Amino acid sequence: MTRIFCLLVVMLGSISLTAQSNTNHPVLYTSTENREELIEKIQNESWARQSWEALLEEINPHVDRHQSDPEWIVSRLAMYWKDGERYTQCYIAGQDWDYGEGNAPVPTVRLPGMRKWNDYYNGPLEDRTPYNETGDMWGVSRSSGDPTPVLVPYKESGHMIRQNNMEILKLAEKAAFAYFITKEEKYAKFSSDILWTWLLGTYYMEPPLDPSESTKGPGGYAPGGIMGYYDYEVIHDDRQEPAAKAYDFLHDYMNANPHAHLQQLDMSATDLAGTVFKRFIEIGLVRGGAKGNWNVNRYRHIIPSILVLESNDYYEDGKGREHYIPYYTEISRKHHAALPKIIENYDKDTGLWPESPGYASGMIGALLEMAMPLYRAGVNTIGDNPMIQKAAMANLGWLDARGNLVVFGDMRGGPLDFEVFERLLTYYRWEGNDADAAKIEAVINKGIRSGQYDRNEASWEDLILNQSLQTDNSTLPYNRAAYSPFHRHLIMRNGNDENNGMMFTLYGGMKGSHLSANGLAWQFYGKGWALAPDGAGYESYWTPDMHYYSGPVASNTIVQGYAKGEITINAMDPEVPKGQFYNDVVINENCSFADVSADEKRRLIAMIRTSPSSGYYVDIFRSDLEENDYLHHNLGDEMVLMDETGQPLQLADADIANPPHDAYSFFENIRATAHQGDFQAIWTINKVSPALNSYMWMAGQKGRTLYQMEAPHTTLRHDVTPGQVNKAPQTTPTLLVRQTDNNGAENPFVAVFEAYEGKEKSVESIEKLNLHDDLVSLRVKSGNSTQLIYNATEDAVFKTGKSGEFQGVFGVISLKGEDLEYLYLGHGQKLKHDKVSLEAVSGSVSASLRFEGDQVYYSADQPVIIRLKKGKAKTYPAGNDVLLD
Repeated sequence: MTRIFCLLVVMLGSISLTAQSNTNHPVLYTSTENREELIEKIQNESWARQSWEALLEEINPHVDRHQSDPEWIVSRLAMYWKDGERYTQCYIAGQDWDYGEGNAPVPTVRLPGMRKWNDYYNGPLEDRTPYNETGDMWGVSRSSGDPTPVLVPYKESGHMIRQNNMEILKLAEKAAFAYFITKEEKYAKFSSDILWTWLLGTYYMEPPLDPSESTKGPGGYAPGGIMGYYDYEVIHDDRQEPAAKAYDFLHDYMNANPHAHLQQLDMSATDLAGTVFKRFIEIGLVRGGAKGNWNVNRYRHIIPSILVLESNDYYEDGKGREHYIPYYTEISRKHHAALPKIIENYDKDTGLWPESPGYASGMIGALLEMAMPLYRAGVNTIGDNPMIQKAAMANLGWLDARGNLVVFGDMRGGPLDFEVFERLLTYYRWEGNDADAAKIEAVINKGIRSGQYDRNEASWEDLILNQSLQTDNSTLPYNRAAYSPFHRHLIMRNGNDENNGMMFTLYGGMKGSHLSANGLAWQFYGKGWALAPDGAGYESYWTPDMHYYSGPVASNTIVQGYAKGEITINAMDPEVPKGQFYNDVVINENCSFADVSADEKRRLIAMIRTSPSSGYYVDIFRSDLEENDYLHHNLGDEMVLMDETGQPLQLADADIANPPHDAYSFFENIRATAHQGDFQAIWTINKVSPALNSYMWMAGQKGRTLYQMEAPHTTLRHDVTPGQVNKAPQTTPTLLVRQTDNNGAENPFVAVFEAYEGKEKSVESIEKLNLHDDLVSLRVKSGNSTQLIYNATEDAVFKTGKSGEFQGVFGVISLKGEDLEYLYLGHGQKLKHDKVSLEAVSGSVSASLRFEGDQVYYSADQPVIIRLKKGKAKTYPAGNDVLLD
């Protein structure tokens, strides 16, 4: 990409655009001067060539048909087609369409029938009703799996009207780009016929009125409320985007080939477009509020509308592109917060946006999306705001080994939007910053190699903006621990490859910021997948299933008691220092843990690696209540409950008495048995390849009833579970362990989990050594080693075995046969095995002793006293993997 894009760069807050009577289009992403360079990229870059060919393959059937049947595509726009009902004013009641008034000389664009989502999506364009006078839409159910179309009434059609018109406008946008590249008029004719119909049909429609103010405002042009110009939510006023982008490429063609109706209006194409886009802008700036993702998403929609306007002196009111740009870059008002205030939302330590990962990653994507055309307009929003770059990189901390975002709160997961990094790479190349460009290339290459990102499916914007990749490096640095205090969410990893990496998340509940009151919940991973997931298969915020997915019943937690509120990190290692997002030091390569409290709950999750390809998780959950329901959802085609000897438990049909949450009504096929002993469970994914298994062992307790049941599907997405297992309409096999009249803090839930493929199970036996409120200890034997595991909540010295001692939060003694492999003390005062010990000099220490042949290495985050079998105890300073003399 040439440096022509950089010639107009100015500093944020110092915009200087030369006034002119008519802007030279296109302006958003490219210019006529760059056309030949773009054609050369398409010819020489394989990803660009394949993407271009895919674009033509998509639009050519429509464009070619349009030459002989120009009504086909236009007639499928959702409009008020019927003469006498070509409404110019719509009215809203209860946040939904109520009725319309007026009759325009041309069909007007149909307003969506309702604010809420529904369960249906539109069938193919070929099956949609041409010149649809009723607005009833043929829809296919998302959740049922039945592909039979159903006629959905207009007032129950959810987002189907919006999506219909967006789909057709996107075809117009792509055809307009094809016209720019090829100069073939057939593309311009197809695109402009759609755009004329939409522009004129929008021009004659006044903004909806809401007399009862169900949208928190009266509508029309008055400020306040959430409505946009052409939608119930200003954040869904997005059809202006493809319209503005198509218009940018078609500007000259449409002025040279004006619609006949313009004579009645005494307007040019530029006048008509300016009027319509300025309505979107003006209304967009006074709706939706100045906080959160609504504020950013509103800007994302109106920035293209702003930038395709002419300069100020073209318009009678003096409001052109240079008038409106500062309302994003500088000027905040009651109903909108400009970029400087948007930047203030980002956590200065973590770089994270204060909402769930899906929304957070979307916000940085939106800022970078807007940054590209603004850069061409002379405004460098990235360079003056280093937080944008930090925030983009912070999203890597929320990725699993496959590149999927962790799921918690109101989001459905899925891959990170790699356009974030494509845009950063473009910016760094424009700025000549080769060092940062190389870092971003590694992220993009990683996405390509893992199958999460396909550059051959680039959009036309990508064709213009994406840069050549100069290396094939795909090695990403990863951090063993990440913690965001705002989100009450921590992640721990051991390895970052899909086949052998281990990872778990542990987090508290929060209501608001698109987070959930899910209790003290966890998820664990195997083979790069969240095998014990937090369910996220809701249809919409308004559908009944949201009540299940937004609370503790869809999470892996104890349902009673704590659901939301502050959490306390009692101890974690690797530790994330205050003021950071990631850890600095790793004390033991095989051990990670986090111990977290929230109200009456306290949960420790540990991750123990036993070889480069095996390991297990330990869950110790204390709850200071007399009745506790421990819920665990796991991916699988089937689930088997067994006693401690491996014999299947005999289950009977049952109901769950006195459910603590009304979302228990979503559980089906409930079977149960009273069982106080240790037990095992296996979830098996066996209908896809690879065959994955999740093994669970849980220590027995008095007052236990085990329930095996089917929970709702885990996801609606195709890419977050292996082979789409437990995707709608499949259910999710789930375990509930109810403990009654037995305090869950004094007698906690203690479990061990292992994920493995096929018959590669590593854990051979698990033995409980001690199990009460002050101390939990286990012996876990696998094919490679044996670990003695200790967890205490009291600051006391506990005798372990004949000559062992433990004082601290977490401790591990790992043996290979009779030989000591390592000692690990996690935030404690003492760990002793035979004559070998670790001890804090003062306070608490996280420390490790590793035995490798005749050599001994230690790591410690504080000074530590070390005693070996021979010799006296010695004090050593903090250090990392230091060889002892």
